[in-house]
Amino acid sequence: MSHSTKRIKSETMWPIECQFIEHQITSGAWVTQQTQLVGFKLIPDDLSANLGVLQLQRSERKDYRNNLKADPPKLYAILYTTPQREICTLTASPRAAQRFMDQKFLVLSNQMPEEVRLWIESYVHKR
Repeated sequence: MSHSTKRIKSETMWPIECQFIEHQITSGAWVTQQTQLVGFKLIPDDLSANLGVLQLQRSERKDYRNNLKADPPKLYAILYTTPQREICTLTASPRAAQRFMDQKFLVLSNQMPEEVRLWIESYVHKR
């Protein structure tokens, strides 16, 4: 699969760029850097860094339904805890995101964009 082929949206896969900021947290005498997920770019550029692929799974349909009922529904970016903090995966399943929390991953979330919500609703309601 070529590099650009991975950037094409389908019925079950959507390449989405995650937008992060690093900010400092001060607690007493300690200062640490923290990564924050601030948004999503739904049409990534060819050279997008922080590209994740949201891949919908039939086995997670119930999770998606529950997430869509939340106010607001969320997308979860699962990052490796390497210094580069590369994206491991994107998911709309809160349960899948929680499974990653038990391991050595950084799990960040932000409000699901409306276009993604509609796309997932369409997927959930197909037979």
